[in-house]
Amino acid sequence: MSVPEALKKLRKTVGLTQKQLAEKANVSLGTYRTWEQGTAGMPLEMALTIAQALDCTPNDLCGWPPGLNEGFAESLKPEEGELLYCYRQSTEKRRSKILETARDQAELSQAQAEASGEEGLEADQVRSA
Repeated sequence: MSVPEALKKLRKTVGLTQKQLAEKANVSLGTYRTWEQGTAGMPLEMALTIAQALDCTPNDLCGWPPGLNEGFAESLKPEEGELLYCYRQSTEKRRSKILETARDQAELSQAQAEASGEEGLEADQVRSA
């Protein structure tokens, strides 16, 4: 489930209008609408505010099942977090390109590591990348 879909579903579940939720989050109605319609991404710093207004977690806003991301952020290096942030801020078309590039680079890294006898990504890591 996408963030816009989760926003709409959660908002309706708690019985709020877009205007009421925008007021609770202290943002303009127009700004909130762009998040729910998916025409603009919600700033990360607003996720907690919106989650509190909806009585849910930021993970719920992402449409993730409970427990999926717990402890994940703490294990990321800053560069990995930046990559994830950039991916999430991109359009669907750009996300596909980012993923394609990452897969190509992982495959290239593995091939170079095998050729030089160095350790690269494990085969199962390359497939899941």
